[in-house]
Amino acid sequence: MKNLKENITSSPISTGGFDRYVERKKNQPKEDQCFEAGVLISELEKIDANHAYSLLQNRINSQSKVRLIRSQFSKVAAILFLPLLIYFVWDRLTDRKSGGPDQLSYQEISNPSGIRSKVVLPDGSKIWLNAESKIRYSIPFVRATRELELVGEAFLDIAKNPDSPLEVKFNRVTLSVLGTQFNVKAFPDDQQLEVVLKEGRIELENDNKGPENERILLQPDQQWVYDKTNNTASLKEVDAEKYIAWHRNRLILDKAPMAEVAKQLERWYGIQVEIRDEVLNKYKFTTVFENEPLHRVIELLEMSSPIRIRYIPGEINKETGENEKSVIQISAKS
Repeated sequence: MKNLKENITSSPISTGGFDRYVERKKNQPKEDQCFEAGVLISELEKIDANHAYSLLQNRINSQSKVRLIRSQFSKVAAILFLPLLIYFVWDRLTDRKSGGPDQLSYQEISNPSGIRSKVVLPDGSKIWLNAESKIRYSIPFVRATRELELVGEAFLDIAKNPDSPLEVKFNRVTLSVLGTQFNVKAFPDDQQLEVVLKEGRIELENDNKGPENERILLQPDQQWVYDKTNNTASLKEVDAEKYIAWHRNRLILDKAPMAEVAKQLERWYGIQVEIRDEVLNKYKFTTVFENEPLHRVIELLEMSSPIRIRYIPGEINKETGENEKSVIQISAKS
């Protein structure tokens, strides 16, 4: 009986292999085979089939969840990897085309009418930017040459750097400076270009003159003026303070004709000026406005000259939803 129980509970592999196990069973007496079959049947009856099925189903579900999670993770990884791969390829291609680490980007700052601002450049230089003006400079800024493009008007206080001279470009004119203070007025719709030097030194190159390429050296309190209409330039002594006072919120009019006054008011206050009578173009104005609101400027102009001013406040355009500029109409007093 002891040998019989060992035969029932032993694995065929553990007793020497499946072939030997089968051979032994063939030679086993018939009554032993019947007894062993009965024992196996009784052992099978003890098995809880429902419990076994539940264990099997749980194992299958667990493996399915793992496969599902792996599948979802693979999809997310693919979604994230594709744009990263595209960016990497694009970055490498553009880096090769642009010459690698020397690639430049540009910073642009602009003011609408009625707005003035102060800008500090990466090298510590300060720029006061007038209304309807903009500057554009390269990043990185400090290189073999600092480069700055200007449209409109600006007062510049440039930090000195002998290893990196500054070039200011506008309307085919280039100013080369090391460290200095100067004012540039270069509005696209103005007839003249103006450069006034406060202190330091400026080398000016004017490509508008054609083959001769005008080159001059400006000294403090000198003004260079170029007339776009007749292609002529002049250099004269001036009081630089009068031309740079605007960056301290002082509007100086010195024998300014009405057309110039109108243009100054439009830029300064962001309004529209209409001159109603041609005779007003003969008038010239000399006065100083310092931090004055528009209504005060209108009062002072009417008190000091034979003109009448009507103010029309701006409204919201119902079609576009944009704010329309306020308008002042200037007429001659009857």
